[in-house]
Amino acid sequence: RFPYICYRNGGGAFLLPHMIMLIFGGLPLFFMELALGQFQRCGCLTVWKRICPMFKGLGIAICVVATYVSWYYNTIIAWSFYYFFSSMRSEVPWKHCNHTWNTPNCTSFADRIELIQEAANNTGNMSRTINLNHYKLANEEFFENAVLGLDKANGLEYVGPVKWEIAMCLLLVFTIVYFALWKGVKSSG
Repeated sequence: RFPYICYRNGGGAFLLPHMIMLIFGGLPLFFMELALGQFQRCGCLTVWKRICPMFKGLGIAICVVATYVSWYYNTIIAWSFYYFFSSMRSEVPWKHCNHTWNTPNCTSFADRIELIQEAANNTGNMSRTINLNHYKLANEEFFENAVLGLDKANGLEYVGPVKWEIAMCLLLVFTIVYFALWKGVKSSG
């Protein structure tokens, strides 16, 4: 995700303010939170209440932000599980363009190679030029249409139906997280 954000916000020019904020803002706050938690021997909800009862909201805000971040990253992990389970078929579904989620502009990787070779052979023939940007690879369409369902979405008003396969993968991820955190850190050693 970071390379994408870096690209969208100006490439290398975005890297300098990001590093400055990381060094002077993010890391000191992270180490302060770790040190306070270790010194007070409690979690983020009670550490701020012990320091100053008026700061109790900071602990709640930290938990809310952590919840939002966990939903975000667990969704990405659910996509990974979906890819993992999809790859266990005899032939991966993103290899060819003969599925219901594919568009007419879909090309498989082998077809893309043939188009590139054809374009290289016809460099002198200007009557037929091939625009490769017009085509999408089968793996792109698998992610955008089969996994995300962007072909059925219509902006923020209608995000499309629930993808039950992804929902079950997300349930699996949250189950794994639950059992990993079930008894707390004390039980892990």
